[in-house]
Parts: sequence; C-alpha cells; structure tokens
Amino acid sequence: MVYRLGATGATGPTGATGPSGATGATGSAPNLAIGTVSTGAPGTGATASITGTSPNFILNLTIPAGPTGPTGTTGATGATGPTGATGATGPTGAASTVAGPTGATGPTGATGPTGATGVTGPTGATGATGPTGATGPTGAASTVTGPTGATGPTGPTGATGPTGP
Repeated sequence: MVYRLGATGATGPTGATGPSGATGATGSAPNLAIGTVSTGAPGTGATASITGTSPNFILNLTIPAGPTGPTGTTGATGATGPTGATGATGPTGAASTVAGPTGATGPTGATGPTGATGVTGPTGATGATGPTGATGPTGAASTVTGPTGATGPTGPTGATGPTGP
C-alpha cells in the first residue's frame, strides 16, 4: 500500500506527565582547586572561570581593586635603628678665605736638653779703676834684709839757715 501524506496539521495538546524514571548510579565527587586569583582594575566587575575536566576542576578568579581610601593618621615614631657603617671620606673642600678665631695659648712644654757650649766671644773693654780700698794689716816682720840699692844722685843745695846767737 502506498500512502500519501498531506499537509502537517496543527500541534496537539501536551500529554500527561509520564512516570519517574529509575534512580541513576552515584557519580564521583568533583575536586575543586583554586587556580589564579588576580586583582582587576577598580570599577570593573568580578569574574570567575572553571577549567579542567571532571572530576578535577580549577576555579580562576579576578576581583576588582577597591578605590583608594583616605589617608590615615600618622603613626607613632618608631624606635631609632642601629647606627650604620661609616661612609667613605668625601673630597676636601675649597680653602676658606675667612680666617677663624685664634685659639687659646696652650700650656708651656717641657724644657728641652741643654745645647752644646758656644765659642767664647771677644774680650770687652777694660772698665774704669775703682776706688782704693782700705789699707790692710801690716804683715809679720821679716828676718831677711833685702839688698841695699844703689846711691842716688846728690840733691840741690838747700837755703842758708838763720844766723845763730
């Protein structure tokens, strides 16, 4: 027999719900690991993506940054840190054209050793003769008579004396 099909008619009403099917087998529990967590630009929406294959999945997140908050109050000053190593000595600066004040005189130093004796200088001029001193005591009498000296020349004739009585 040959059938000829005519035009398709209108869809009929939905039938009654059928009976529930049998319960399926228990599946394996998924493993969810966190992948990358990134910071997005402020004002953008958060995004999430899941990659991997069942039962091992990876969750990747992008969380937008919030706006910058107001500046907080200044905190307490921290403890002073240890002194660092001494740096290298810098170059010598230009000489000053301004003289500084003279410092106080220092204490006298110890006396040094006596030097060698110098050459004797020339003899000075003879000084004036001083006054004659007092006559000293007469010495002890000598028992030795010295030699008699030569007779001296005759003296001049004296004046005539007065006539006698």
